[in-house]
Amino acid sequence: MLENWLKAVKIETEHQSWQFGAHIELFDGEFPDLKETKIALIGTGKSIDNIRKYLYELAFPFKKMQIVDIGNLRKANDEFLLPVVRELLDNNIIPIILSDKALQFSGQFKAYQNIRKKVNVAVIDEGTPFHTEDIHYLSTIRKAEVPKLGNLGLVGYQTHLVPADTLKYYEKKNYDLSRLGVAKSNMETVEPTLRAADTVYFNLSALKQIEASGLWANTPNGFSSEEACQLSHYAGMSDKLTSIGFYGYYPKKDRSGQTAQLIAHLVWYFIQGIYNRKRDFPASTDGMIEYIISFKDFDHNATFWKSTKSGRWWIQMDSATKGKHELVPCTYEDYKLACKDELTERILTILERYM
Repeated sequence: MLENWLKAVKIETEHQSWQFGAHIELFDGEFPDLKETKIALIGTGKSIDNIRKYLYELAFPFKKMQIVDIGNLRKANDEFLLPVVRELLDNNIIPIILSDKALQFSGQFKAYQNIRKKVNVAVIDEGTPFHTEDIHYLSTIRKAEVPKLGNLGLVGYQTHLVPADTLKYYEKKNYDLSRLGVAKSNMETVEPTLRAADTVYFNLSALKQIEASGLWANTPNGFSSEEACQLSHYAGMSDKLTSIGFYGYYPKKDRSGQTAQLIAHLVWYFIQGIYNRKRDFPASTDGMIEYIISFKDFDHNATFWKSTKSGRWWIQMDSATKGKHELVPCTYEDYKLACKDELTERILTILERYM
């Protein structure tokens, strides 16, 4: 039972009918019925109540979407987070994890061990999810036998904060890498990375220090609040994505409450993304338009698919299973350049990954 791992929270404020807090069911005594629940909020400690305060004050335009706040973990560690996330996933409920610690993602990742053999992970961070020396916070997931790490997408990293050997290792593994400058110059370029992920780790240190001071660590460079909300919305829009965690809130440095308010906005935009999902993840090619490109300089065709529901693009790749194909998210720009016999770095990385 989930309540064995969780403790109730109290929110005293009354909310108006248009506000989030008037529509969400909260574990404040008797554990709520999750039968019709689409999304569940999980906190890791009392400090998360700061975020709840601002989230509950926001508008609630998500008609007929059942959202439950199941309270805080009894203990803020992986052993308590893992069974909670696993039970929610087993019941097709999307967990949103709000944590004041930056090192808990392994519990979120390992919760997939009964669901998928390989898990694609997107990481939004200023640095790196693990070093080659295995000294960073995701080193355990790289060693995991079940589930195994599939593709890793790293969004917003700053080159001066990542060891050169680590970047070389990532490139050798054909992971999706998006530097901060590249992402900020065109936010749409990172959308396919989030669309391809099963789970997202959002390290709040990826935000600019001036916009979010109430964090364990961040630097002068990073995503703006608007860009971070766009990333959250992209993640929510992905039909494939089934969990997200926002990590690293530090309330003692958040004297004005600005950071808690911003995190509440990130959660809201993630939920808005879920609410606006187009359900066009291509389990089949129904509702998709096929575009085949023949290259002039070598004997190879590329097949792109466009969704008629969302306008999003995929490139078709041969899978390990003979006779079947996998559609990998890409952008319209990838397709346009391929029509000119030019392959973007993303497409080259995808081709290398499937060779």
